[in-house]
Amino acid sequence: MNVQLIITIAVIVGMIIGFMSGKFKLGLVAMSATTLLCLTGVLTFNEAYAYFSNSNIVMLGAIFILSGALSKTSLVLKLREWVLRHSGKGQMIILVYLVICAVMTNLSSPLAILSLLLPFMTALEDNESIKPSHILYPGAVVAHACQGALPIGTFFLMINALLEGNGAAPDQMLGVLDYAKVIFIPGAISVLYMAFIGWKMFPATSIDGSHMGGGKQQAEVLNPTQEKIVYFLFILTFGGILVKQYLPFDMTAFTVAVDLILLYLGILDMNDVKNYINLDALFMMVGVMPLGTAMQKTGAGDLVADFIMGLLGGDPSPLAILIAFYVAAALLTQFMSNTATANIFSALAIVTAISRGLDPRPFAIAIYAGATAAMLSPMSSPSVAIAFAAGRYKITDVLKSCIPLWIVYGAAVIFMANLFYPL
Repeated sequence: MNVQLIITIAVIVGMIIGFMSGKFKLGLVAMSATTLLCLTGVLTFNEAYAYFSNSNIVMLGAIFILSGALSKTSLVLKLREWVLRHSGKGQMIILVYLVICAVMTNLSSPLAILSLLLPFMTALEDNESIKPSHILYPGAVVAHACQGALPIGTFFLMINALLEGNGAAPDQMLGVLDYAKVIFIPGAISVLYMAFIGWKMFPATSIDGSHMGGGKQQAEVLNPTQEKIVYFLFILTFGGILVKQYLPFDMTAFTVAVDLILLYLGILDMNDVKNYINLDALFMMVGVMPLGTAMQKTGAGDLVADFIMGLLGGDPSPLAILIAFYVAAALLTQFMSNTATANIFSALAIVTAISRGLDPRPFAIAIYAGATAAMLSPMSSPSVAIAFAAGRYKITDVLKSCIPLWIVYGAAVIFMANLFYPL
């Protein structure tokens, strides 16, 4: 075992420990790992920092900003008000609430959704049969399980960045529909399960609003004309991504141009750019991606693949490899950052798949989905932790309700990934 191989493995292990500790920003940990690989000579400077100009990363940052502009409109508030007016009583309240959570998670984050729908909780206090505690935790679960289920988010770009960084071929990059078509059915299953079965396993108790800080509503700051411009540019951008192979210009540059237009029109300012761009997420992606290069150069990728194959015994089938990776990621994400878990295990699975001549796309999609579907533990996500504390739940309540969904959701994800990308 050569020195560079030992260094690479040590850095990867150290990065995982740093992610699991929860003491440091994910971007800080990932960039530290990449910088250490550069300082020790495992990676050249260009190999370590090339992904700052990666088209997927640039587009991801630009879409973060565009999505921030969308959050300044009244769209989400109008959705919330519509729910309060039309949800009715009883079972329909739960179904409508969870559907709105599923849709809104593709426009915002699960944590933001929890805050924006606080008035809905208040409206339920006088309902005799349905209490806020019945739907608070289910809403957080659905928000995580349905991320990327609609083709209007950034998940396919995150996976493309990992695919490219770990040596996938250009024809193995995802289109805007590819992640959504795998996740839509599992996401719908999560909505239906929680709407008709899961919510009944949570106790009818009063929620503790003190745990739901940050629920302050953002005042509407855009006039009707500005809102229409944002909606138009948002639809134009994702429509362009959908048909980008037929366009005479680069969609990454176009997405950046959209942000510049919003700045020139005064809809956004530079403080908005700073607030919406999510540098921690971008730095984590830029820091994680070079690890694929390091694993390929030093042979660490083959070592990891051989180790996993050894654990599975002999010559396991591609489906068995996918299931093993999925279960490991979907379990670990319940006890550490779901974002960190998704990036670590997706990268390892992509390297393993490529080393065995398999299509890495079903591995990347399924594992990313499983690792972001936080539901079994309050440690899995900030929004789940807040819901758990505010609802005064017991861990037994959560496990009783969510373990069946975790199993069915996982089976559905693996089935859909294998359906569209046969192994």
